[in-house]
Amino acid sequence: YHFSWDLAYFELAPPWLPYSPAMRIFSHLIASAFLGLVGVSLALAHPTALRRRAFFSRLATVAAAAALVSLGTYFAAPEAPIWFGILHCILVGSLLASLFLRAPAWASFLGGAAVIAAPLMVKVAAFNSPGLIWLGLGTVEPATLDWRPLMPWAGVILIGLALARLGAPFGSIAHWRPRRAIGAGLAFAGRHSLAIYLAHQPVLYALLFAFVNLSGFAAQREREHYLAACRPACVEAGGELAVCANACQCVAQRVEAAGLGAVLTSHSPSESERRQISEIAAACGSEAR
Repeated sequence: YHFSWDLAYFELAPPWLPYSPAMRIFSHLIASAFLGLVGVSLALAHPTALRRRAFFSRLATVAAAAALVSLGTYFAAPEAPIWFGILHCILVGSLLASLFLRAPAWASFLGGAAVIAAPLMVKVAAFNSPGLIWLGLGTVEPATLDWRPLMPWAGVILIGLALARLGAPFGSIAHWRPRRAIGAGLAFAGRHSLAIYLAHQPVLYALLFAFVNLSGFAAQREREHYLAACRPACVEAGGELAVCANACQCVAQRVEAAGLGAVLTSHSPSESERRQISEIAAACGSEAR
């Protein structure tokens, strides 16, 4: 799902792809798996009573990771930072689930169902305030790259806890050991899932960045963006359509040959770069006439 955002960002896929119904459903399925397994893991880690030291050590790790995500997105995407995403929900939802660790499975089921149903039954504008909107009972959604409010999503943690308490089919997982390379790889990923979660987007972004630049795709996109803006601007200024098309194509080719392709659509070219492009544009304009 995150890869679809990267593909759209680098224009290797349509910009609406991450928002398509199929990808949104995929996103919710992934989040449900994450949170359901949080509940299962809590049951396996604390089979008889809450192991306080291990529990709060884990919470501190998740809190640090959530803070890192918030800080990173604050600088990388200040228009839509993540301040209550999946990790924040795991953090607060785990505290809620800890209250049900010694309760029977049916209590976790009922609690989970109530948390999931709450935002369907309660929508109050008072919960839109910054201090309460994370509960999920407000009437608006904030601008953020990842939004998993406590309700309904913490309810999935409680459902996972209840399923594990019933022992179907998770009872034997705690004693399972991999015997083949694939299983060992999955087990390794399971034990280091938080590190993988934090690292996967920078890795995917770096790989795509390298691909679009080394393959020439980025330069091609810059040229297309320039031509899409240059031709109508030239015609609007009084130029003939054929002359404008030839002049714009000439500028794009010569600017790219001069190693200034990325500057064509830049909002902050240097004075030297601006002068070079102006000279190329003037020469192409004269030749096109």
